[in-house]
Amino acid sequence: MKKLFFLILATFLISVFALAQPISGTYAIQNTVTGKNLRPYDAGNQNGNRIVLYNHVEWKCMTWDFIPVGENTYQLKNLFTSKTFQPKETPAKAGTALEQQPFSTSASQQWEFIFAANKSFYIRLKGTELYITASFSQTNSNIILQDKQDKALQLWKLVAQNPSM
Repeated sequence: MKKLFFLILATFLISVFALAQPISGTYAIQNTVTGKNLRPYDAGNQNGNRIVLYNHVEWKCMTWDFIPVGENTYQLKNLFTSKTFQPKETPAKAGTALEQQPFSTSASQQWEFIFAANKSFYIRLKGTELYITASFSQTNSNIILQDKQDKALQLWKLVAQNPSM
């Protein structure tokens, strides 16, 4: 009985420690329902380019470098464009689309990764109660901000990748 207790306790502590680990490296950010990833529309480099869903491919335009800015909070640098994304409108509100922009120190470019379950995350705009949400499941559909909902279109997982193109 004592061995079972310690085994359960050790398993619990390992899982809690694993959740507390900061995210580092490069990843595709993939919706758990659609299996599609975040990327700039048509892999465009222009400021204001919308952020959309796209079928999973190990391309630089679908890969994000996680730059820590606080506890569980990151700026996300696209490996292809070397830019990040933020809400199109300031202040952001429900329904606001995401767009690509150069890096700044603005909180509107900082994203909190909140562990959900099964290695998935809610991604919340820092300082708000707005979450990254797939607006539809079709390819090239906009990524928007919404209040938290019990919908899987707000759940994301990280897929490690190091693309060469």
